[in-house]
Amino acid sequence: MSKFYEKACRWVNEQTGMDHDELQSREDEEFEKFLEKKKELRKAESALKEAEIVKGKETKEYRKKRKEYEKSEESLEDAEKKYKREDFNRTMQFVDMDLTYEEVLIFSIFLAIAGFLAVLSTLGILIIISDIPLFQIIVFGVPALTVIPACVMLFAANYPEILESRMKASTIGKTPEMINYMTMSMRVKPSLHRAVIFSSKNVSEPLSSGLNQVIWEVYVEKRSSLEESFLAFALRWGEWNDNLKRSLYAVRASMLEKTDEGFKKSLERANDVIIDGTKQEVEDFTNSLRTPTTILFAIGVLLPLIIGAMLPMVSLAGLDVSGLNAAGSASSSENSPTLSLPLVVLLMNVVCPVGALLYSYRILGRRPGTRAPPTIEGTEKKRLHMIVSFSLMAGIALFISLFYTRLTFFQPIPFLLLGVVPLSYYLLATSLSKIKEREQIVEIEEEFPDALFQLGSRIAEGTSVERALSKTAETLEGSKTGELFNNIISRLQIKRLPMEEALFGEDGILTDFPSRNIKTTMKTVIQITEKDPEEAGKTIIKIANYQQDLQDMDHEVKNKLSKSVEMMKGTSLVFAPIIMGIVGSLYFMLEEVFSGLGMTGMISPAAFTSVLGVYLILMGGVITYFTKSIENKLDAIEFKYALGRTILISTAVFSVALIAGKVMIAGA
Repeated sequence: MSKFYEKACRWVNEQTGMDHDELQSREDEEFEKFLEKKKELRKAESALKEAEIVKGKETKEYRKKRKEYEKSEESLEDAEKKYKREDFNRTMQFVDMDLTYEEVLIFSIFLAIAGFLAVLSTLGILIIISDIPLFQIIVFGVPALTVIPACVMLFAANYPEILESRMKASTIGKTPEMINYMTMSMRVKPSLHRAVIFSSKNVSEPLSSGLNQVIWEVYVEKRSSLEESFLAFALRWGEWNDNLKRSLYAVRASMLEKTDEGFKKSLERANDVIIDGTKQEVEDFTNSLRTPTTILFAIGVLLPLIIGAMLPMVSLAGLDVSGLNAAGSASSSENSPTLSLPLVVLLMNVVCPVGALLYSYRILGRRPGTRAPPTIEGTEKKRLHMIVSFSLMAGIALFISLFYTRLTFFQPIPFLLLGVVPLSYYLLATSLSKIKEREQIVEIEEEFPDALFQLGSRIAEGTSVERALSKTAETLEGSKTGELFNNIISRLQIKRLPMEEALFGEDGILTDFPSRNIKTTMKTVIQITEKDPEEAGKTIIKIANYQQDLQDMDHEVKNKLSKSVEMMKGTSLVFAPIIMGIVGSLYFMLEEVFSGLGMTGMISPAAFTSVLGVYLILMGGVITYFTKSIENKLDAIEFKYALGRTILISTAVFSVALIAGKVMIAGA
């Protein structure tokens, strides 16, 4: 998304004739102005001192020079703000965007104008082709012409800051992993330079770029030493994450310890500080989640349910809910209930889902990140599944066309299934194999700290690495980790390769292994075992304990956060579909009653029920996005699988409830 935003900014500025180099040259001009204002201030300062010495402070000449000095000082401050824009530049650096302030501003104005024209065009089309009263279009259209462009401009202008805030929150849960890699490296070889490089290669962005910058600043001689650059990194990131700063200080302090015991205690303190601090951050977020989740549940689920349930009752009362009528035209038909399909669609399928989505996006921006799940490379046959999806759609469409007259009782279920079944199939088919493969990798990661502890214990007793691996594999027989260790032993015995080549060579067992954590840990184990066996074993045990602490923290985070969303899951899958199904069947009955009495003005039952079905699909997507993001940040594979499952189940429950309601009403 950030790269798309950057490209869009560049494209808009190019179309408006504003070249990136030209804008950069403007920044250079602002720098020149800043230098000029600095010279002017120095001159004003010299003139003020001269007036003080020659004329004295109480003279008119001194007061005049004093005002000139203050004016020059203000001019310098303004020029400095325009030139430096430290907050903006710091944000651009953090989110890795190469944009100027003017480029972002021009892009925001362009989007605001585009939004205004889009709303204006929509209103014009509605006036020409729709039968919606002009007064209604004006009442709803004028605020839209103001609010929508303003919101678009504000979002576009502040998107880099929004992205920075979300990235910082996401980074909180990844910092324990970074510190863990640093301490692992330091235990192998007490070198801060080596620890920074090792950690930068194994953590995700933006931490990786931040650590690379530590090395780069020394390389280009911006900092005199690695230690100075490392402490600058700690201060820079410590502005918004004090726990990370303290933990990095502990890592640096370990290099100053003169005893081995002091060195190890400093590393332990670094891990303890970051893990405890991250747990506290998550707990604070969890405690603050109750009210926003309640509001989201009310806006996204309860409010549409109430609206959907009330509309038939409003129709029964003969009220006009087609919108606002102009004075003097309020007499649509005294005996005819009126429902406006555009208004119902606007409320149920646009306002409520979009409002819920935007609010969930805001809530999730503060969610502390957790360790990312293993990345599984795509092996699914997307083209084949796409063909099957279209085939399902064509088959359902053919079935509807052949038996349309016989499906009147079941309307609009076939049309909902026409969209839901192919979409759900594609989402499930393209994610199921990855989900299963990921579960196996996650199982190995869960077992790994225990396996590592056993391995370290045996090595500490003087057992060779191969023998220790073999014994550990026997102990873990039947588990995925035991199977992995057996594969390593087989490769070592059959091919007679060194350990590192057997694991990470061209055809190594772990070369393409999806778990970064296991690969990094095993690399460290190989390096450690080159040392004294007893010391190596103790270090491996300590690493196992760190790994277990990280896992415990991760589980605690997910357990605390998941408790806040269970009710929303159940509502989207069962409760809301049942309510909407009953409301739909009730509406069918009301339409028959009103038709028999010669009343008109109601939306057709099929159209109204379709609106309810579309609402369930959209709200299922919003709730799935929110719940999956709360539980495990937003992961594409899990989101696709959960979304496919949610919309299929909710549509099935809705269909059963609708049919059951119609049968019960018909039999009453």
